[in-house]
Amino acid sequence: MAKISLRAAGVEDLPRLRELWRKSFGEENEAWFFQHCFVPEHVESSLVLLEDGVVQSMVFLLPAFWYSGTQDRYAPAPCLVGLATDPACRHQNYAGWLVETACDFLVEKGAGGVWTLLQDNTLELFFSMQGFWTLGHAAEEPFLETDLPDCSGICRRSPPEAYERLREKLLQGRDHVVLGPALTALQRELAERSGGGLFQVALPLGGTACAIAAKAGGTAVIRELLGAEGQEREALALLTRALKANQCVRCVPLGMLRLMNGFAKMERPEGYLGCGLPLS
Repeated sequence: MAKISLRAAGVEDLPRLRELWRKSFGEENEAWFFQHCFVPEHVESSLVLLEDGVVQSMVFLLPAFWYSGTQDRYAPAPCLVGLATDPACRHQNYAGWLVETACDFLVEKGAGGVWTLLQDNTLELFFSMQGFWTLGHAAEEPFLETDLPDCSGICRRSPPEAYERLREKLLQGRDHVVLGPALTALQRELAERSGGGLFQVALPLGGTACAIAAKAGGTAVIRELLGAEGQEREALALLTRALKANQCVRCVPLGMLRLMNGFAKMERPEGYLGCGLPLS
């Protein structure tokens, strides 16, 4: 009978973790992920499952917070990323054990929740079986530049600190994930790698929106847009032109959230989880 154990990932695990990444996701983002998300010997940042001493499944947790508007309080709510299992072991539910163990640990630490964002609904059933609820839906709404209005306004890049402040102001009183400095900076770095970034948009009819935008070829990919109610098309036009793109796609993420401790409740939770995948 196989011996199963769980622990924090260590430096000695790195070659095997990279192998699991490549088997699950290919080589894209591999080097960047382990440079920025791997914190060895820290159970609040990573957890691995071993079968007979061999790492077969891994998961990473990035720091964030959950804000409850009804309770007007914050609690830690890490973002779950990099969940991967060796394909030869996927029928053994090792990933499920890993996620459940991570959640149990977070409950002991007083976390308010744990969340993740998915590219599509292929893992929705898996996470729902771990007590996660679905928020939003994976969708893309395309716009050609000719579909967008010709409008005045100012679209400028934003430092992470200023973006986070504006984002929190726009989400004031609403249940939502607070990205915090680390995840906000992570979003900027990922977006800038493709020619995008964090933006503040001065709208033509007044008000300021914030957006996370990337670029794929000639397309502006809008991962988050807040504060543009009633002026969404104007904001998209300004972002598209700022990125020198000829069309844009506004992405609606598929998010999943599990509330814990004082935030846990029987009814379905609501709220805003935020931008696109930390690694998309």
